[in-house]
Amino acid sequence: MTNSLLPPNATALERALEASAARILDVETPADIDDPATCPAYVLPWLAFGLSVDTWDADWTEADKRAAIAGSMELHRRKGTRMSVEVVLARFDRLARLVEWHQATPRAAPHTFEVLLPIASERAQPGGTRATAAFAEAIIREISRVKPLREHMRLVQTLDALASVGMQAVARPVTVDQSDFVATDDQSQPWDALLQTENGEPLQSEAGAFLDTSL
Repeated sequence: MTNSLLPPNATALERALEASAARILDVETPADIDDPATCPAYVLPWLAFGLSVDTWDADWTEADKRAAIAGSMELHRRKGTRMSVEVVLARFDRLARLVEWHQATPRAAPHTFEVLLPIASERAQPGGTRATAAFAEAIIREISRVKPLREHMRLVQTLDALASVGMQAVARPVTVDQSDFVATDDQSQPWDALLQTENGEPLQSEAGAFLDTSL
């Protein structure tokens, strides 16, 4: 074939592969195929893969998918920073709040932070998606991908209630009959003493006990 880059002693298989690959140039592609704002919707999953989008949900709206792709490179640049964690939180729930160890009262252990997720407040109705274990696990999983490796996180589900509210979507039922009361369901273990996966999740034995560094 003309304009071949193969040497004269190329095998028949190598020449056949080169000829097959050359046909790719004959396939018509949209001019904006690499533009997340204007490319065809059916191309979005492939474009997301090409730009290393960490989180993808087929149930997202088309606008959310385009926004995730458009912000992927910037998110990769900011990985390991507070900003990257806040971007993930905003995608899940704009009421979620990040509190670093030096912002806590009293100060928490260095290199730790909390994510405060309101289950019910003046701006959040009780129950719903944000009160489910699956939602909490998804937040933990996605934050683990972008947080600084040395930082340990704890998700705290809070209840800011002005009246009596019965909660049944947390680990145990909570009933609040006080105004301006904040209830947190915290079953975390001391991070420093636990063995963890690369995502920052504690390892457990077959019996369900947490494994610590003394083992």
